[in-house]
Amino acid sequence: MKKQTRTALLLLCVLMAAFCAKSFVINPDRFVGKGSAPAASSDIIWTFVALGFAALFIDTYLRRGYRAGLGQWLFGLLFGVANYFGVTLFAFDSWLFVGRLIGVGTVALKCLGQGLAMTAALTWISGWLRSPRRELEPLRLHGLWARLHGFYTRRPTLALTALLAVCYLPFLIIFYPGVVISDMAWMFEQFEGITQMTTWHSVFTTWTFALCVRFGRLFGSDNLGCCLYMALQTGLLCYAVARSLSLMRRLGSSRRWQLAGMAFFCLTPIWGAYCIMLGKDTLFTATVLLWLAQTVEWARGLRRWGPGRWALYALTALLICLWRNNGLYLALPCLLVFALALARRGDRLRMGGVAAGVLAVMLAFDNLLVPALGIVDNRASGVYSLPFQQVARVVRNHREELTPQQLEAIDQVLDVDEIGALYEPWISDPVKYTYRQFGQGAQVEKQALAGFRQVWLELLPTYWQTYVEAFVANTRGYYCFIPRYTGVTYSMQAGRRFYFGTYTIEGEGQLHTTQPQSLSRLRDLVQSLCERWDTIPLLQILLVSAAYTWLLIGAGIACAQAGRRRDVWLFLPALMSLATCLLSPVDDYFRYFLPIVAMTPLLLCLARHEKNRAQED
Repeated sequence: MKKQTRTALLLLCVLMAAFCAKSFVINPDRFVGKGSAPAASSDIIWTFVALGFAALFIDTYLRRGYRAGLGQWLFGLLFGVANYFGVTLFAFDSWLFVGRLIGVGTVALKCLGQGLAMTAALTWISGWLRSPRRELEPLRLHGLWARLHGFYTRRPTLALTALLAVCYLPFLIIFYPGVVISDMAWMFEQFEGITQMTTWHSVFTTWTFALCVRFGRLFGSDNLGCCLYMALQTGLLCYAVARSLSLMRRLGSSRRWQLAGMAFFCLTPIWGAYCIMLGKDTLFTATVLLWLAQTVEWARGLRRWGPGRWALYALTALLICLWRNNGLYLALPCLLVFALALARRGDRLRMGGVAAGVLAVMLAFDNLLVPALGIVDNRASGVYSLPFQQVARVVRNHREELTPQQLEAIDQVLDVDEIGALYEPWISDPVKYTYRQFGQGAQVEKQALAGFRQVWLELLPTYWQTYVEAFVANTRGYYCFIPRYTGVTYSMQAGRRFYFGTYTIEGEGQLHTTQPQSLSRLRDLVQSLCERWDTIPLLQILLVSAAYTWLLIGAGIACAQAGRRRDVWLFLPALMSLATCLLSPVDDYFRYFLPIVAMTPLLLCLARHEKNRAQED
């Protein structure tokens, strides 16, 4: 390349970087979001952002010579639109400024600038994943280290499980007997008959947790029961992570990748913190990760699959459906797609049989066993979080425009006099708690919701923009780089990363745990370190949901461009997990997003792997 041409391209990269940095600037004067006000356009931070973009453009397009393909352009520009409108909605709580305070042309330029930055990032990710790898020098170990490495080589899953358990053990000791979140306290009181048992929370998880506590009470200790549940979810997480890491090795990943994967699971505070959080999410995450590892092994032909392995695979898929009520919507579509798109002739019937078996068991569990035990089915409104938010936003912004009949129909299901004031864009719980049919049974709920659904559809053509605003406001943290939620919000749930406070319900028969007072200072220290992780430059990206979303999009594009479209289907569990997050009641809730975080290292390895090692654990 001629010197003049290279100089011109460097100058173009710098100008593009400045344009892209400018496109991310948000006017702080009208800011009303639940976060710290954005930096003004004159702030020096934007100089550093521009320098970072310049380095990205130069490294991607000049130094490495990558070229953006159609996938990078499409998803990059999609990001530009989604991120601009998501962040501005966070900042201003409305899109009315478009066409009034700011021109449509300016908005288009800002979307373009943000899209160009993401296009370069996706191009870099795809090119990096497809580039030849450089292996480290062979290890030269002696003594104990040599014996440990030999054990890891022979039994990688067992060795990694032990390593992870050692890394998480300090969390388990310091926070003994674990941190009980509110869901588990409510589930236990239902099991004890203090309140009516319902299906709002997973019945199977309720039984599992309650039986652990009952076992502890045989010895007069709720602490022992909670510790048993904590050990159960920690053990399953360690095993699932170990299976995924050992699978990365058999896929032919370099030692750099294996060490990076180990460091991610061993050294980041995410996993130790979720081991001590007693809830549904750690067990669910571990099971989803284990199921993905099993699926990759089957799709890549890394194991011989006899009846026993198929039975274990079906059991893992069934547990996904049992740990969380929405697990069926993740597992069943994936099983059907795997049967159609990935299964070879002999396995298509087997994979279809797994899907049919899981569905049959869940139908029998929900429609035969649960009613026979007198458990109230109140899940009919579970998928209405988004419609409730959309109608509440319409009531907040346009109540005077609604007819008395529409208001009455809404009031049959939600308190129409309260939902406008209670509405919070980032969480549906305040609106949902005015739901009038809660606990009255599925039949009553379905009848009431039929009328609500009719009004919801009736309002859609007139207030479609309000509906879109409500959807984006309740989901943006999963795909937009929004500021951190701060200030007073309902239960401080939106944007929450970690839990360190046990939820207690007073009363006879309720769950009561106590943490050792002697370890209180250590608990405060660990909590402070975990929460400060979210403020450390570069490291904080590991706690940003949108970063994983777009990283996996880049990896999927890399697979497709490399001609490995079969591997793209293996990203489906992560995609379905994202879909459940988008339909969830809370924005940017890390525990809902945790399965995607756990699957990311294995999926990145899958996008990069060059060969399979015929190596059994």
